[in-house]
Amino acid sequence: MTKLAVDMQKITVRFGKVIANNEVDFQAEWGEVHGLVGENGAGKTTLMRVLYGMYTHHEGTMLINGEKVAFSSPKDAIAKGIGMVHQHFSLVPSMTVAENVVLGVEPKRGIKFDAKEAVRLTKEIAQKYNLSVPAKEKVENISVGLKQRVEIIKALLKGAEILILDEPTTVLTPQETEELFVELKH
Repeated sequence: MTKLAVDMQKITVRFGKVIANNEVDFQAEWGEVHGLVGENGAGKTTLMRVLYGMYTHHEGTMLINGEKVAFSSPKDAIAKGIGMVHQHFSLVPSMTVAENVVLGVEPKRGIKFDAKEAVRLTKEIAQKYNLSVPAKEKVENISVGLKQRVEIIKALLKGAEILILDEPTTVLTPQETEELFVELKH
């Protein structure tokens, strides 16, 4: 039997007296794509923020690839191969796509930023995952759908094997939504 990529068992999250998640179970096998569906305020984003280390669960157990984990920050989740693309992007509009992709893990040539290597890394990840982006274009000049791809590539460059997309279609056009679902199947 293969280990589950994610196994969240009886996760409970409280904010004061408010119970956001009450004994929630969630499992995902490697290679699966899941969508959490529910009304606003149902706790979907809260559960995913627990998985990404943004919130701490008060009860329950979380296993990643069969290993029990408890994250105290997104850094912990990233170290276990979890990446998250938030509903509101965190891109610097005046920087290029490649500069945004490597932000925080900038390649250097000596002590200087290596722009050519940033472009190469961006193109490599984009090609590997069929996420075409204009690496040298400024982010302020690209579509919302491309900005989302940039965020996904950023997570993949940092080693994400489990990718959480929070409200991934909210700001996309119907065509961009279709393209996203095709890309996620790869």
